[in-house]
Amino acid sequence: MLRSLFRKDYPGKSASFSVEKFINAYDETKFRGIDFMEVLPLYFEEELNWKKDLKTLYQKEKTQYFKQLISQFQDTPGALWLGETINQKNNAYPVLTVKYDEDKERLQRLLFQVCQGLNQCIIDPENVRLALFASQITKDPHAFDMNKEGGRLLLYALSYQYKIKYPKNAEEQMELLYTAGLIYDEVSNYTICRGIKAYVANQLHSGWNGFANVGEPLHISLWNISRIDRVSCVKNRVYVFENPTVFSEIAGLLEDRPCSMICSAGNIMVATLLLLDKIVQEGSLIYYGGDFDPEGLIIADKLKKRYGEKLILWHFNPEEYNDIQSKIEISDTRLKKLDGIASQELLEMAEIIRQSGCGAYQELLVDDYMKDIELFLSAD
Repeated sequence: MLRSLFRKDYPGKSASFSVEKFINAYDETKFRGIDFMEVLPLYFEEELNWKKDLKTLYQKEKTQYFKQLISQFQDTPGALWLGETINQKNNAYPVLTVKYDEDKERLQRLLFQVCQGLNQCIIDPENVRLALFASQITKDPHAFDMNKEGGRLLLYALSYQYKIKYPKNAEEQMELLYTAGLIYDEVSNYTICRGIKAYVANQLHSGWNGFANVGEPLHISLWNISRIDRVSCVKNRVYVFENPTVFSEIAGLLEDRPCSMICSAGNIMVATLLLLDKIVQEGSLIYYGGDFDPEGLIIADKLKKRYGEKLILWHFNPEEYNDIQSKIEISDTRLKKLDGIASQELLEMAEIIRQSGCGAYQELLVDDYMKDIELFLSAD
């Protein structure tokens, strides 16, 4: 048919040509004068739609779809989040568009649950485990897990509510959830402290107080932190150590003498940050000591950005680095991480490590740490 219509061979199984070319050729046949646009619907036995018309219809249906969803939560945090997301095409909008095209009914169920969850967090806030919260809203304890669509959409809603960027890693996710009163992964997210007392209202917490009085380290989970209102440190100062060995050594040397300390054990977990937040809120200073390597400087930089003048970079200077510098070389991949350091107080140290290519570790600073602590504790 195409060969006779266009007077051209088409050896393959498929061919392409413009509609205009086809209509021009069609008008040269015996069917000339018959409206081609009337023939097509009869041939295919369905009404034809122009691409422009289909796009307009799609947008109209999509707008109405979200409008109906928003109306179900009118004048609530959920409606405000969803309305601004759709109108401004920001926040979760790209995700919602993809999910809309994939499965409208599933997306409707998800958004209904997320809006309910957001409203519950804002209107009736309370500290509750995420799994229990999800069960109350959806009957499924895993509906808001971070690897589920519902969990990711809830994070988008909460990031809108608290005016922050969407959390890019697990620690930021847990911190955002905690802000909303949701406790996630409370068992493995913990910090270790010593000599810190806690209060519920104006009453001393007997557990924290008991460990502080005997000078023993205490493991504190997210759940423990959620149950207290404030904390107090010995002489309004806390010493934070990256390395568990250094923390344990100094705690042993102090015996039962009062001194407030925290062990971050490498990467700073949400539990450590939240405890430090409470410490700073009460007017105490943070003295932070860590390793002279890319990872150690990244932690110090993160804490400095968060706490500013309330955090003292303790024994973090070139002189001490030179005194304890190791011969262990740092790979180029790890050294590249130093490019992200932003704190002015750490830029010189970052460049020195970059040039030397070697790290230095705080185990060799135990004596210096102890001298400072002894001097501090003995002062009036």
